[in-house]
Amino acid sequence: MGDEEEDESSTEAWVSSVVQKGAYHGQATRGATKLHPGERLGWWSAQRFDRRARMRALVKGAVNDARTRVLLDTGANVSVISEKFAKQLRLRDVQGHGRCMEIQRFTKGTMATSRRALVKVTLGWQHVYEFELWIMDHCAGVDVVLGTDFMIPAGVRLGMFYATARLPEEVSIPLIKTLNMQDDRREGPHVNGGPTENLLVPSRGFAEYRMPRSQPSSNTHEVWVRRTKALLPTVVKSQRGKLVRVRLTNISNRPTSCPAHFPVLMWVPVGDLPKSDGYVRIGSNRYRD
Repeated sequence: MGDEEEDESSTEAWVSSVVQKGAYHGQATRGATKLHPGERLGWWSAQRFDRRARMRALVKGAVNDARTRVLLDTGANVSVISEKFAKQLRLRDVQGHGRCMEIQRFTKGTMATSRRALVKVTLGWQHVYEFELWIMDHCAGVDVVLGTDFMIPAGVRLGMFYATARLPEEVSIPLIKTLNMQDDRREGPHVNGGPTENLLVPSRGFAEYRMPRSQPSSNTHEVWVRRTKALLPTVVKSQRGKLVRVRLTNISNRPTSCPAHFPVLMWVPVGDLPKSDGYVRIGSNRYRD
């Protein structure tokens, strides 16, 4: 995201989590803390941020008292909220800020936005922060992504060893599971649904491949597809709703190949996120677009 690129030798840790309901039941919510760019609160006040190590945590939080899943991502240097969720919350754009942001890596190509909104973000049922989010649609799989522009001023850090996201004063949000670039067999693996052989897709044409008969259950897994600059995947289902085949449409002006086992389609455990950027969930607005 932003203009940063990942170091090829970087380590990327993925954390999927949910705040346990009632973890802070009965504790009063504190007044909102207004965050300012460049601040370094809590743990970050004495630590240097290492851009080579990317960590992501999926937690439950709230924006303006509307509960939602929030993705904490140290690989993102800006924080965003989807246009749909912003409209649902009736957020008002900040006027006259005179800034425009180009964002990439979890959108299709590079997208620019000048829309910002001041919101109240709640984490851990107690901590409330006033912060300006960029408004734009994205492919992160959640409505709200909080990057380092939020996490560092707020003093939020991800405690991988103790499986927690830690807030100032060592208040912890418990994480249910931790993934380190490997399948979590207890929750179910990420299953590749790519073609079993190389496909050559003609310019402005399409090619199809059939899906395996044995597929993960829709009760445990969600289906995500990955678009490329040239290939646009479309999932074809049977009358019973089972995936039958995938059609790859070449929208470029030259023939394009799709290698065997390229993860065009992935079955991802419910509540989890794909391990690579660029995926959209079947049935989402981004997929229909």
